[in-house]
Amino acid sequence: MTDGALPRPVDAVSELLARRRFVELAACKPVDDFLPGAWESRRPGSGYEFDSLREMAPGDPVKLIDWSARARTGKLYVREFLSESYFNLVVVCDLSGSMACGRKAGLMAEIAISLAWSAISTGNPCGLLLFAEKPLFYHPPGAGREHLLGLASALVRHRPEEGREFAAGRASALLRTRIRPGMVFFISDFLEETRPADLVLPGCEVKAIQVLEESEKRLPRGLKGLVACRDPEDGREYLLDLEKWRDYNRQMADYLETFEERLRHLEIAATVITPADDFADKINRMDNRL
Repeated sequence: MTDGALPRPVDAVSELLARRRFVELAACKPVDDFLPGAWESRRPGSGYEFDSLREMAPGDPVKLIDWSARARTGKLYVREFLSESYFNLVVVCDLSGSMACGRKAGLMAEIAISLAWSAISTGNPCGLLLFAEKPLFYHPPGAGREHLLGLASALVRHRPEEGREFAAGRASALLRTRIRPGMVFFISDFLEETRPADLVLPGCEVKAIQVLEESEKRLPRGLKGLVACRDPEDGREYLLDLEKWRDYNRQMADYLETFEERLRHLEIAATVITPADDFADKINRMDNRL
């Protein structure tokens, strides 16, 4: 390939797959639906893998008492186990205009294919929904190498659409008619005044990954001057006064904190990821923030 030439689709798909990372996909909520797979809930349950000990409480079965702990401490402790649960995974990617900023679209694709590969490699079906103001691509949950290649090809083929916003509520409405109970990841910059309630899917465990450029999350200190900007979704042009970087950083920090808190209130785990972050580590630690 010569310098400046666009990569061939097959090369871009191979490159995307080469950048995939394994992430831990563990549920916080029990799910009634049964599908083949090897996922576990991080919440205590009635499975078989030991999780931890806790002091015995009224109503705990005697059969769960750990007598060796009783001998060591003189107190009654019961064993807790990870509950068994099986899921469809669906990854929803925001292809609105704002996702074309910087490296966000590429980072989103890496996260999406990593989630899909992590699910499929552990025997769990994964689907993909690419959405802006309307659905651009949908593949229902499936498994196997060819299915994963199809998802990677779709992520490479579809790009953010200028002038379009992310209608999270419409994406959720579509999923309500398409999927069985399971786990759903929304990946977006969530800069379109997304209502946290739009991400709620009854019967599903929902997680939100907010992808931002470092400069969107926090402007560097000491900037000066005016920068002409154009909103990629509504086309509005405006001047950004860089000397107000303190105000911008404070307002953005307040927005991110408030948005995450509102999601947490709805039992939706959330994290912010920039290109500078280890995204696999941040996803692995999401559930600890609920």
